[in-house]
Amino acid sequence: MKSTLVAQPWLGALLLLMTLQAPLANAFSSSDACVITMGYRTSERLPFIGDEPNNTGFYHDLYQAAADKIGCKLNVVRAPKLRILRDLKLGNIDFYPGLNFTEDRAKYAHFIPNGLSERAIGISRAGAADIRSIEQLVNNKMTLLIAPGSYDFGGLPDKIQVRKPPELNVSKALDYLLSNQGDFFIYDQTTLHYYLNDRDPTQFKLHYKCCQSAQEMYLGFSKKSRHYRGRHNPNYRADNPISPDNNPTMLAPDSKAFQFAKALAAMDSQGETQRLYSKYFG
Repeated sequence: MKSTLVAQPWLGALLLLMTLQAPLANAFSSSDACVITMGYRTSERLPFIGDEPNNTGFYHDLYQAAADKIGCKLNVVRAPKLRILRDLKLGNIDFYPGLNFTEDRAKYAHFIPNGLSERAIGISRAGAADIRSIEQLVNNKMTLLIAPGSYDFGGLPDKIQVRKPPELNVSKALDYLLSNQGDFFIYDQTTLHYYLNDRDPTQFKLHYKCCQSAQEMYLGFSKKSRHYRGRHNPNYRADNPISPDNNPTMLAPDSKAFQFAKALAAMDSQGETQRLYSKYFG
């Protein structure tokens, strides 16, 4: 009696093909499981990240180093910010590298400190009135430039005039101010100082007390990511507002998201984050 493989050559060929492909498939699955995807808008935020497709900068170096420490690779996806935030909600990307906390975002993202601090300040054309609160923009009839999908600084006044140019970045915002296509822009202090190095500073006015005190900077990790797993936070206080430090859920220790957060914390405590920061910001 002939063997099954001889009697049915197609079956033998199929089994052989499966045998040859098995190591490759397993290797792909293993590698794929250790890819962490960062999503960011298409426009630049120097020196954190370049204009698409240039992903080089502080963000890439920081998060690649953290991924390496937990045996993963970093993948970067660029798209308009609203689409990136949608994909963060859906779990199509794993994290957004610098995301301001809001209770709405906390529904779909877990906030992890990245080792930096940030402070939002305002910038206008030179000669503008001193702005110490966002409400003053209404009284001074100043138009606020804001990128679609960006943080609204805890809520904007009802009668404020807002302009939302698509894919607005710092460089474009400064151009809009000088061309009278907007009157006020709010962004991270360190980043604004970086961009003003290549501009005539006498054309602008910085407003340090308008918007925000210094606070920790966070990445937003998708709660629908395959690398995320949460568990009950025994330290959660329901009588206090939800915040990055007061959340009903905490990262489960057996998740990649937890390991990623732990790697970033170690880099911060050991001075590695500061060394990277000095490399890019001086």
